[in-house]
Amino acid sequence: MSRLILVIALVCTTTLHAQESEAIPFEGRIVYDLNHINSPWLTSASVTVSDALLPVGVAVPTVLYVSGLLMSQGADARHAAESGVQIGASLGLTYVAVAAVKAIVDRDRPFEAFPGLITNRYPGGKPLGASFPSGHSAGAAVLATSLSLCYPEWYVIVPSAAFALWTGFARMNLGVHYLTDVLAGYALGAGIAYGVHQLRGQLFDVAEPFLPGAGNTPSRGTIGIGMRGSTPLFNISLSF
Repeated sequence: MSRLILVIALVCTTTLHAQESEAIPFEGRIVYDLNHINSPWLTSASVTVSDALLPVGVAVPTVLYVSGLLMSQGADARHAAESGVQIGASLGLTYVAVAAVKAIVDRDRPFEAFPGLITNRYPGGKPLGASFPSGHSAGAAVLATSLSLCYPEWYVIVPSAAFALWTGFARMNLGVHYLTDVLAGYALGAGIAYGVHQLRGQLFDVAEPFLPGAGNTPSRGTIGIGMRGSTPLFNISLSF
């Protein structure tokens, strides 16, 4: 008897679950299915990649720019510093555009539109802003596209693209974005990255006072580090 009751309860639960998912529009059902993947490891990975975007987005242009300043004068140093400026500018423009579109569209996030069906699995609570477009997806796309344009090598392109794709999946898995949010973020980020790349000549003209000299172009200043009254232990040449 107890087994019969258990089977009936299981069937009823499964039927209710199916009816609930069918009541959600197609795009919401995609999020519903991804959000209901019962895997603590997957949820943890989605949170990790979501949280990684901000430090990675700050670190990549900063490291490139600073390494360009600290390297010996030459094309590699110049290219590294220019890449840092280009990626930083692309990221900044992307987040301004994302904030503007979010304010205009003002779309509810999936867990807000379908409470009780889609769960916000992000431990930090409700993300800032509206759902459309996905700021994380836009940031990951602009970072991946800019890096791939600056350094068109497979060992840059593959991990950059993988990071962007995983970020988009993670945002849906956590229940905070729809598929169209993610795709719009990808398009916005990649488009801005490509546009800035096309206009990089003008950008570098503006940033010229803050870039290292190329080839035989001498730097405008040298900082020596050492004890007072002694020969500096080493010099750092900066083009300021």
